[in-house]
Amino acid sequence: MKMKFIFFIFLFLIISSTTKANIYWLYEFYNISPNFNIFSLNDDEYQQCLKGKLSETDYKKAVEFKSSITQAMEDAADQCIETLLVSQSNLGLQQCLTNELNDQSYNSLITKHFSKDPKKNDFKAFYKCLAELKPEAAVASSKQYNESNSCPEGYKLINNSCQSDGSNTCPKGYKLVNNTCQPSESKKQKKGNLNLVDPNLKSCLQTNFNQKAYSEIFVQSLRPPDNNETKEIEKCLESLPKKEDTGSFAQGYNTPDFYYDIFDGGKKEDCVSNPQPIFTHEITDLSKIKRTERWGQVKSKHLKNHTFLFLKNKNKPIPVYAPVDSYLILQTRYRMQGLKEVQWRLIFQVGCEIVYRFDHLDTLSDKLLKHLGNIPVNEDQNAAPNVLINPPIKIKAGELIASTQGTPQAGSWDFGLSDVSKNNELPKRLKNYQNKPTGRQYKYSACPYDYYPDEIKKKYLKKMKGKKCNPKEIK
Repeated sequence: MKMKFIFFIFLFLIISSTTKANIYWLYEFYNISPNFNIFSLNDDEYQQCLKGKLSETDYKKAVEFKSSITQAMEDAADQCIETLLVSQSNLGLQQCLTNELNDQSYNSLITKHFSKDPKKNDFKAFYKCLAELKPEAAVASSKQYNESNSCPEGYKLINNSCQSDGSNTCPKGYKLVNNTCQPSESKKQKKGNLNLVDPNLKSCLQTNFNQKAYSEIFVQSLRPPDNNETKEIEKCLESLPKKEDTGSFAQGYNTPDFYYDIFDGGKKEDCVSNPQPIFTHEITDLSKIKRTERWGQVKSKHLKNHTFLFLKNKNKPIPVYAPVDSYLILQTRYRMQGLKEVQWRLIFQVGCEIVYRFDHLDTLSDKLLKHLGNIPVNEDQNAAPNVLINPPIKIKAGELIASTQGTPQAGSWDFGLSDVSKNNELPKRLKNYQNKPTGRQYKYSACPYDYYPDEIKKKYLKKMKGKKCNPKEIK
């Protein structure tokens, strides 16, 4: 029985170092998956298009993936995939795209022409829908080019799938059943199913296995791993972060993503670069603030990459203003853990390089409430992810954003900032956060008051212990 995986992974598309593929899906850039054999999509018109643009030899190489892909092959695939999407001939694909994309994205990216520069969320939709065009039938439909396709040693091609020829003995932990190697019960209990949705596991396997072995075992399920390969799999499984180490969603990071993106998947792509913005407006009435605290502290076992502002009177709401022209790109509305109070977290983009965030806001401005509408409450504060606002809401410097009384417990609220130009090293005292979202976020964190002119910055730091905003390791 073939191994079953939750996530369907395609073969790796090799792009030479001297040429840039003209194919839109930038898997490594978006860090979704580098594995995709574009030539194996199961659509008759698409396959006929490829055959019309490639020689028999090149087409055979492409669908079987037996050698490096040339620029001519990439160009042919690029043209054919555009035809596939714009022609809307594959009803299953189009149904998937219309379900996954909002009307605006579908109309702008698909209807008249195919965009080769989709935003990340749209890119994920393309990947999901194209991944459902499984390659087996596509290869089978072109078997006149596929007579030489060979299975691994000890297997033979039967009904377009590799099955044991009887001479093969299964590796330790597997048994031969109906001409295929199946995990024994002890092996099943020990290792279980591999979850290749987990990018940590997928990355480790791709690093420790060569391309041929990775494809045979994890992509095509042509054979089980041998003893040495099984050991490598077990090493990868053991290296995964433990469940309790994944960090808190409430820290402002959508945990399932492997990489850390300061925009959390919500970046406004048509932004104007502004790497050194100047904050011009104070975020609140400082006379109502008792004290402020630096970022980089550990509280309630969580690393805090934002500063704190404590109200003099936590029972009286104070206003919160935008410090600079920006766009509201992400929001979360959640119930405070174990309490009745509902609060907001808002994340704003400044130019193309910086985001700032406010958390523990009570009531949004009328403008924001009108734009956002009735946002549902996430009942689990620690599992509340950041939610994309599409389109982003333009905010002017000094504009009223919300009011807040801070947290019911401490009367404090949060002001944090992340800057892609930062490269902070996680200090030794915080090494146990290395694989947590906030540990990755630490690299880009900065003191938000550093972006003010000195006369305003000093007013905030005056209320901070030692007048120091950054952790001691960051000068």
